[in-house]
Amino acid sequence: LKPSWLGDRLVQARQLSARVSAGHFGAMAYDKKHLAAAGLVGAAAGAAALALLPRRAVEVDRPLRTKSGKQVALHCEEPRADVAGKGSSEFKPVVIASPGLKDLAHHLSVRLGVEEFGEEDGPTISLDRFKSNDPNTKFNWKRVVGRRIIFLFDTVDQERLFEQLSLLQALQGFAVPDCDDLGTKWKTYVERGIYAWGRASHITVVIPWYRPCQMERTSRWHLDGGKWTNSNPQGEWLDVPTGQYLARLLCTPGSVPPLPGPSSSMDGMPLVPLWRPPLELLFIELHEEVPIRRSVSDLGATIRTERFVPFFLDKFQASEAYPGKESCFVLFPDRGAYDRYCNSVRGRLGLSPKHILYIKKTRVGESIGQEQKLFFEDRGSTGEKTSFASTDHVLIIDDFTNSGSTLLGAANLVAKLAEKDAKPRVSIFVSHLVAAYDPKVVTGLLTKLRDLGPQTRFMTTDSIPMTTDLLRGDPQVEVFPLADFIATMVL
Repeated sequence: LKPSWLGDRLVQARQLSARVSAGHFGAMAYDKKHLAAAGLVGAAAGAAALALLPRRAVEVDRPLRTKSGKQVALHCEEPRADVAGKGSSEFKPVVIASPGLKDLAHHLSVRLGVEEFGEEDGPTISLDRFKSNDPNTKFNWKRVVGRRIIFLFDTVDQERLFEQLSLLQALQGFAVPDCDDLGTKWKTYVERGIYAWGRASHITVVIPWYRPCQMERTSRWHLDGGKWTNSNPQGEWLDVPTGQYLARLLCTPGSVPPLPGPSSSMDGMPLVPLWRPPLELLFIELHEEVPIRRSVSDLGATIRTERFVPFFLDKFQASEAYPGKESCFVLFPDRGAYDRYCNSVRGRLGLSPKHILYIKKTRVGESIGQEQKLFFEDRGSTGEKTSFASTDHVLIIDDFTNSGSTLLGAANLVAKLAEKDAKPRVSIFVSHLVAAYDPKVVTGLLTKLRDLGPQTRFMTTDSIPMTTDLLRGDPQVEVFPLADFIATMVL
């Protein structure tokens, strides 16, 4: 390779280095010329430069042996397919979920009209543990092979994270040993190549709540007197943006079959080149959408960020509580939420700009508060809402809350601005009730809600069952099931 050619390739490699993680270089049969280039520029740069050579399939280092004895090279041209497998349109989907989302899985299965299995049939997935507490994960391959899978992924239960990621890998490609290997207790099917290869036909990973959503970017940090601060521009520490990296783990393509097998394909899809099912992540009311979407752009997955708030607004408008657009006000606890949902409020409820309000945040040192005024934007200028009548109904909306303090603070501000003897109705809606994942925080929120009086209601979804299950049955609370919303997204 000429130095000038190599220099050009290194420039391009920096621009296209994301392709390295797409899986194009695993188990490649390099020739001497390629190895020489890699040696000159280092392993990472060499791999990136190879990506710029004429496109070809990625070959494994040993041949695939078919039943007829023919040897072929197993390879894959893309991280995954764009089009679903043959069984996707022929069969109804299969809904699976971690234990924390089993009720949501049941309601979604009923809504989609898909088959559910009783105890006598055994579970479709089993997330057991060995005595050592290590994962002992199993799945019924007959129920998932060649089928569309809707995987409700639980990011709240951190102890189930690895098991779910492992299962997601398995669904993209798994070995089913031949019955003949029973005599060896399933120990020789790999080296003898006597197994079939199965895959789902399409996988939709539904993430009702994305726990690391607030860690989508990094800041520079400085250690000052034993305390962390991000106000020093020379900070030498960086956040790890876990929101991006968990998304990458979710989008990682499945493994290749162990050689010299497989002997057959169970789903009728190609082994040469190796076919992997399409995969999409469906986030519901994701806090920061663009960084997450961008972070996985090289992995061939489809990212969908669906907002529940417009769906909720339709439900609210159709309910008996809706007072009509002349008496309805929508209030956002900060300008960020206003910018995010303002267009949905206009489109769904038809409110005038003066009826769409927000509160400005105040910052004093590390403390964040709320300015005790309500603002609106109308024809390029900022106005202020100074009072409410008894006939008014104020709907407070946000995407998630850790404590409920900003939402309840907004409700208190509405009460302060009520005209003399007026008690305007207040409804609070938050898509995700995080509540620090602490039952005590949920109990405290309920206490404060009751202190506001019966004219104040609280509404949320069941995206985090460990908190919202504690609210069920309270007369001032309504929990909206996500099953109907998810069904409209996956049908």
